[in-house]
Amino acid sequence: MDRILVIFFRDTVEMLVKIQAITNDMRWKSQIMDHESRPFNPEKILVPVKTYWTAEPAQKQ
Repeated sequence: MDRILVIFFRDTVEMLVKIQAITNDMRWKSQIMDHESRPFNPEKILVPVKTYWTAEPAQKQ
C-alpha cells in the first residue's frame, strides 16, 4: 500500500516542468498552478496526485 498520495512543489516553471516529467513517468497526474499572489509571480505550484492503477495480469505461456 502506498502512503504518499499528493505532493506539493513550489519553484520556478523550469524546475517544475522537469519534476512534472518525472511524475508523469511514475504515472502520477500533475498540474502546474499559479502562485497565490497572481500569475505574474515567477514561482508556480506543481501538484502531482498518485492515481490508482494495477499492472497487466501475467500471461501464462
